[in-house]
Amino acid sequence: MKSGSKYYILGGIIGFAFIFLAIALPFSIKRVQLTQVGVRVKVWGVVRGVVPEDAYVGWHRGIPKIDEWELYDGTVQTEDRTADVIRDRKEGNPIKVRTADDYDVTLEMIVKYKLQRGNVNRLRKEIGAGDMYKRIVSVEAYDAARVAFGKMVETDLYNPFEKRKRADEARDLLIQKLKPRYVDIVDVLILNLNFDPKLDRKIKNLKVAELDSLANISKAKAADQRGITQTIDADTEALAEKISGDRAAKLNILEAITRQRITEILAAADKYMVEKRAISDRYKEERIARGSLLVSISQAEGEHYRRLAMVGLGGDLIVAMEAARNLNLGDLSFSTQQVDLLDVESMINKLGASKQ
Repeated sequence: MKSGSKYYILGGIIGFAFIFLAIALPFSIKRVQLTQVGVRVKVWGVVRGVVPEDAYVGWHRGIPKIDEWELYDGTVQTEDRTADVIRDRKEGNPIKVRTADDYDVTLEMIVKYKLQRGNVNRLRKEIGAGDMYKRIVSVEAYDAARVAFGKMVETDLYNPFEKRKRADEARDLLIQKLKPRYVDIVDVLILNLNFDPKLDRKIKNLKVAELDSLANISKAKAADQRGITQTIDADTEALAEKISGDRAAKLNILEAITRQRITEILAAADKYMVEKRAISDRYKEERIARGSLLVSISQAEGEHYRRLAMVGLGGDLIVAMEAARNLNLGDLSFSTQQVDLLDVESMINKLGASKQ
């Protein structure tokens, strides 16, 4: 066989293989969506059964006649037990509960749950394929509601806190029952409690009686509060009058103290002024007396010196001066040849003063 023929045969085989894969590959894979969890079951081969792992979003092996796939909802799911949902078109979905005091109550609730991530393959293996787990959730929700809410009595049926308490108890029971079944409970929501008409009337009457009792208690408390308010008003008014009187008394005392203080200050000022004025007057008198004394001493000394001056030539000069001052000659004519007015010594001699 020629070498060229070998290459043609090999190329044909490869091409046939590609064509076979292109045709068979879409039928040999399985796609898992983002909101799904997949479980693969081997139905043919040496090892058969559920593959012990969960498959998440993406493409996975799915060979026809060899592999089978179960796709489960991986999001939060709802078990709806309300009047709006009818199963098999035969009866309403709410849960019928008999209370501890033998009254029939219809309970509407919603259970939120989610399959345990990583254990969905075990759920498929132990519980079965399809929606078998949903039936288990529904049955367990029914039993948990009857157990939790069956403990209630008529006075609890309109108490919202008691309802929430029973809902929490039902949730705890469901968690305990469904966790081994690979289901996680998110929450239990109570929407409504429908009573028997007779019980409804009884509850309303009890509620009205309770409200009347509360109203009477409130009225009594209001009357007590009015008395307390009046007492407080009277005490407040008396206290205000006392405060006002005390304030007026304090103002009077302060005014008296102020006036007394002003009087003391004015008296001290007057005393200070009198003392300073006396000191000033005494200083003035002392200065006047000292000045008078100095004047007297000066006059005496002047008289003493005048008397000394009167003795001898000084006395004659003073007499001549007085004579000349007192001389009144009227109109007098004389010859300057006979009298020389510039000759002082001659004039002194002529007026009676001796020349020494």
